[in-house]
Amino acid sequence: MLAEDDLPSLDTALQAASLAEARLREAIEAIPQGIVFLDEEDRYILWNEKYAQIYEKSADLLKPGAKLGDTLRIGIERGDYPEAEGREEEWLANRLARLRQPARRHEQWLSNGRCIMIEERRLESGGSIGVRVDITDLKQKEEAFRLLFERNPLAMFVYDLESGCLRTANDAACRMFGYEAGAMAGLPASALFPESLRTCAANLLAADHGDTGDCWKMIRRDGGCLETVIATRTSDLEGFAGTIVSIFDVTERRRIEQRMAHMARHDELTGLANRAHCRQHLREVLEGSGPHETVTLALVDLDHFKPVNDTYGHHFGDVVLTEAARRMRELIPPEALLCRIGGDEFALIFQRSSLTQAELVAKSIITTLSEPFFVHGHMIHIGATIGFASSPYDSRDPETLLRYADLALYAAKGERRGTCRGFEAGMDAAAQEKNRLEQDLRAAVREGSLQVHYQPIVDLQSGEPECYEALLRWNHPERGAVPPDVFVPLAEEIGLIDQIGRFVLTSACQAAMGWPDHVKVAVNVSPLQFRNGNLLSTVINALSTSGLAAGRLELEITEAVLMEKGPRPSAIIRNLRAFGIGISLDDFGTGYSSLSYLLNYPFTKIKIDKSFILNLHHEANSRAVIRAVIGLGRNLGLTVAAEGIESEVERDYLRDEGCTQGQGYLFGKAAPAVTGK
Repeated sequence: MLAEDDLPSLDTALQAASLAEARLREAIEAIPQGIVFLDEEDRYILWNEKYAQIYEKSADLLKPGAKLGDTLRIGIERGDYPEAEGREEEWLANRLARLRQPARRHEQWLSNGRCIMIEERRLESGGSIGVRVDITDLKQKEEAFRLLFERNPLAMFVYDLESGCLRTANDAACRMFGYEAGAMAGLPASALFPESLRTCAANLLAADHGDTGDCWKMIRRDGGCLETVIATRTSDLEGFAGTIVSIFDVTERRRIEQRMAHMARHDELTGLANRAHCRQHLREVLEGSGPHETVTLALVDLDHFKPVNDTYGHHFGDVVLTEAARRMRELIPPEALLCRIGGDEFALIFQRSSLTQAELVAKSIITTLSEPFFVHGHMIHIGATIGFASSPYDSRDPETLLRYADLALYAAKGERRGTCRGFEAGMDAAAQEKNRLEQDLRAAVREGSLQVHYQPIVDLQSGEPECYEALLRWNHPERGAVPPDVFVPLAEEIGLIDQIGRFVLTSACQAAMGWPDHVKVAVNVSPLQFRNGNLLSTVINALSTSGLAAGRLELEITEAVLMEKGPRPSAIIRNLRAFGIGISLDDFGTGYSSLSYLLNYPFTKIKIDKSFILNLHHEANSRAVIRAVIGLGRNLGLTVAAEGIESEVERDYLRDEGCTQGQGYLFGKAAPAVTGK
């Protein structure tokens, strides 16, 4: 029997116990996981609302004192545990064994499709506490990852950091490395890398690395080599520290990139370095050369190559270029670089070779390229001309050295093809002077500073002018009178001859309109005007604009026009004659086949070159040629004019021989346009 004094203490104790239980309930209700307390006989003591929600289909069975085993058995009968189907007793026994001897967490699938992770722990009192976590979303993500991993077309494997081996590899990885599906599991990762890379590869696989673009060589099962890019992500995977490794096979891409890089730096036809590579290499060599180290740049230009293409076609030309490159490659020292920098232009960069050695190689190249090329049964002859410049003697600047070598080549071609010539300081001065003259000529054309003067061509019998030859003059404000044989070739070279030709034709036709109707005007025509194909329209436009009759215009051409291959010159000349325009063959007697030209083209006049007139009194041969030309012209019904007449004796001789017209200082120098009778 309790004494009355003991009753308050008991009440206090009961109140404290009730308060503790309430607080415990509040605590476990605040926990987001399901919590359950069982006594030593596995009977329910306490659980939170989350636990009841997880086992919602068995919630009606959750009562204090109910045994977990009984609720599980009823749940099995209801079908709440799909994993127990067909092995109900075995499943129940296994579940209760785990409860009594908890080892590690395990998973439990419910009929509502949820997956529950169970972790249980025995208490010192003999009871147990259990935690239930709904891991359905996590399992779905794991399944999605598994599918993504296994079915991913990208090669992937899982690397075990502790063992250094592969835990698993997907089918794409097995195919990439030549293994059967699943055969890479347990394979040491080092077997996938060359021995020289294994230490670096181990560091790579042990850390997080995004796709940095670094290329790694990897080894296939058959020993073949792959170029790969590797991305890694470290993670805790099912109880072990591992790395998820993604492998991108870039072997083909690298091959294409290397091919494209090679093509960007090399000539496709010959395989030699191209212009861009040449410039870069020259710059690098010059920057890396010592103060007394010789670097020589030689430019090689193939002679007579254009006729090969014109005559046989570009296929033959390509064969010749390829063979020429092969011959040159065999002659150059190992440290020299041979480049193709243009259609038929090559460059040689010598380093660690003396200037004398470079010149000897250049001469050997000229010799070997002068030997015949046999292409598809045809024997083809070309040749080569070479210009070179050296550092440090000429310049250390790559662009300047290129320009100097080009000037040396230009000088060699102008002097005699098939030779080798080095740069000289005077060449640069001449080039600068030519450039200034070119700029001045462009300005003169643009500003209309050129003038057309007219020199009379007289009838040697009457002494009266029958024609005036239009002659272009350039009076430079600083240089004075610039000779036509200086600026006309320059105009042809820089592409101004068509514009200048139109100006001369238009000016001459307009000036002739102020002369007597029987007086003609003669205009010289450049071979380039024939070649460009606009001459006929230019002439017709000048005549129509001025109103000059076509019969009052004569065009003077040289043999250079007639040496152009193809039907164009002949067609243009015949069309001009069809309009009634006169055609005069200038500088007659100085060419190679002038007689055949007289038979093949509809000329109206031939002009005896002044060189024969100058030697009239000193060379019997000159008089014989003059007499023959006059007789030839008379028999062919052509007007014969003589140039360069400066004395009455010359005039009288030519007149007595039957020469029709004369031109020279005796009759007047070229002057601005004359008008009137």
